[in-house]
Amino acid sequence: MERLKRMDTEREAQSTASLRDSMVQLEAEKTALLARLSGESRIEGLEGAPYLGRFIRSMRAELDRISHEIARLQPEVAQAEDRLRAALSEQKTYETLRQRRQSEGRKAARKREAHDMDLLTVMRWEP
Repeated sequence: MERLKRMDTEREAQSTASLRDSMVQLEAEKTALLARLSGESRIEGLEGAPYLGRFIRSMRAELDRISHEIARLQPEVAQAEDRLRAALSEQKTYETLRQRRQSEGRKAARKREAHDMDLLTVMRWEP
């Protein structure tokens, strides 16, 4: 069961990482667009003036699209992180149970061995 939970946890971790990567990529695109907008929104001469308005509108539309995509992904990332935390917690529970069973098994084996040794000692000293 622990192995199955580990596989579930790994799937959740991959899903969460994928969503986070998408967010990071979108933030990087947004930053690059803002830098481009601030750097290229100046014109040298009058010949570029007709194109400047369209360029700025285009950049703003792309920034709005990215912002909407980021806003859409944020709840998904939060939900994925919650699912990952729950999966990790459940996996830890199964791991703890396995360790407890192993510990109890070792204690029982030591107890049986001590009892067997006591019996051997008693048998050796009995006439």
